[in-house]
Amino acid sequence: MTTKTAKADETFEGLEKLLCQFEESFDQTQEERRLAERDRDYYDGGQLTEAELSALAKRGQPPVVANRIGPKIDALLGHEERMRTDPRAYPRTPKHEEEAQAATDAIRFVCDENLFTDIQGEVAENNFIEGIGAATVGVRQGAKGYEVTINHVPWDRFYRDPHSRKRDFTDAKYMGVVVWMDEDEAKGLFPGKEEVIQGCYAEGISMGDTFGDRPKVVWSDAKRHRIRVLQHRWKQSGKWMTAVICRGGYLRDPQVSPYVDEKGVPQCDIVATSCYIDRENNRYGVARRHISPQDEINKRRSKALHLLNSKQVIVEDGAVPDEAQARREVAKPDGFIKVNPKMRFEFVDQPELVQGQFQLLQEAKNEIDASGINPALEGDAQAPSGRAQEMLTAAGLSEMSKAFKGLKSWRLAVYRQVWYRIRQFWTEERWIRVTDDEKNLRWVALNKPLTLAEQMQQRAEAGEPVQMLDPNDPMGQQQVGVQNALAELDVDLILEDAPDSITIQSEQFEELVKLKTADPASIPTAAIIEASSLRNKDRILEHLEKGGVPPEAQKQMQEQQKQIDALTKQLEEAKADGIERQIELAKLDLEGRKLDIEEYRAKTDRIQAMRPLPPPQQNNADPQPPQGGFFMGGDQGLPQ
Repeated sequence: MTTKTAKADETFEGLEKLLCQFEESFDQTQEERRLAERDRDYYDGGQLTEAELSALAKRGQPPVVANRIGPKIDALLGHEERMRTDPRAYPRTPKHEEEAQAATDAIRFVCDENLFTDIQGEVAENNFIEGIGAATVGVRQGAKGYEVTINHVPWDRFYRDPHSRKRDFTDAKYMGVVVWMDEDEAKGLFPGKEEVIQGCYAEGISMGDTFGDRPKVVWSDAKRHRIRVLQHRWKQSGKWMTAVICRGGYLRDPQVSPYVDEKGVPQCDIVATSCYIDRENNRYGVARRHISPQDEINKRRSKALHLLNSKQVIVEDGAVPDEAQARREVAKPDGFIKVNPKMRFEFVDQPELVQGQFQLLQEAKNEIDASGINPALEGDAQAPSGRAQEMLTAAGLSEMSKAFKGLKSWRLAVYRQVWYRIRQFWTEERWIRVTDDEKNLRWVALNKPLTLAEQMQQRAEAGEPVQMLDPNDPMGQQQVGVQNALAELDVDLILEDAPDSITIQSEQFEELVKLKTADPASIPTAAIIEASSLRNKDRILEHLEKGGVPPEAQKQMQEQQKQIDALTKQLEEAKADGIERQIELAKLDLEGRKLDIEEYRAKTDRIQAMRPLPPPQQNNADPQPPQGGFFMGGDQGLPQ
């Protein structure tokens, strides 16, 4: 066998192995995906089967669905959105505090650019309903270098090793994303692979045809000229590999994953999570737990309605001339039935059956209301104080702690992957815009070359005794380092959890106002403003710190004082000249202006009187990039 033939056989064996991995996942997760689709239908309100709809149609009864799953899942999503927190990077050494802040700004910048808040909502929805949520963290070539991308992977496009048991799939041997592509689009993305694409229309591989009861994987749609493309990731010799394949062969050849962690180990760019796992490794969401009580609610309502609309009759043989006609009249609300005399014909009321159905219906409603999200979590319960409301909410969340914990771990994993991409691909000087302050727009420099003059200036601003260089000295332009060098930065990422304390803050503000009313001298005005929810309260506090008089008012007072001085001088000159009329006019104008400024000063004094006395001052004298190709992770367009 020649070397070329051996290499071709090895390539085919590798392709067949990857295709078998996908078919294994496809085959062993059939039931999981079928139930996930049903859970989605229940969330959307499609809760009746075709047989049930047909039976209701025969009765002439409208299909009625009391969807209680949808609002419960929506309440969970709303609370998950309120619980989100921003990432923060902490330095592992004290001298890297400024660089850690730059890393925090960079991660938040990437998340804002990718609308990560929307991606979090989509992943949370898939997690709560179908039980699996995933996203990819990759890079793409931009106009000014590599840009980090975050993309949501729909649950029905994600496949994984069915033997994985961990919630975050970190023990999976392979994962991937399925994409259906038009044939023309595939040929444009993968030039030179026309024969491979045409191979998708051939018959399936032998594994799909081995057993008659196993579903056959469909690799193409000949009518619509579409093919199934797999963006496959798998572990090989302890390293994550990537390839783009279809039934006909490789659309992008296998390669080691281009994405590495802080230690240089290749990573899988898919970050996935699951809500719950059963003993067969099937994943499912919160909606699954509400299916049974939801079915009972629908069936009890339908049965009670049917009993109310139905009537039972006891009839002697021959009591009515036409039984079919009598049945139709009985079903009518204004039916008319002619009965033969002295023959038994009576209606049988069964109120106990109707009442029993309504009681069971109420129990089913209570069951679905008590499970999952309770009224405390939805905010319906009334609490005497903000602390009590917080405790009720915490009690309501305890049952959902596992679902929320999984999402929190997934979010932190995404932030870590974003940081790894930044460290790996942002090697050139870059400026990012930070808008965390409504008054200021900050620009943060990353990987910025640091000159000797800039270094001396920074040391002087820090209070160190340094001798500044002459501005014209060429040594000042010599590069001595890099400011915020991301590749050399080593930080820890955490999520800062902060409770939703709006209710508690309002309660504290009310207590402060009461104390201020009872004892104005003990509570400063600045404390009231600080505890309030006023907009731009920092500017109000700044004016108070400057004496309570805005600069514009101070300037106006100075101009008025100049006019008073000029009028006083004019009055003295008029007295000397003996001009009585001018003296009277000047006196009236002077008194009016003095009155204006005195009123303003009186208001200022009242404001100052409300300020607390400053404390006495004390004298403290003690001292490698991926190949080009198509990838949902966003690595398309990277250099060869």
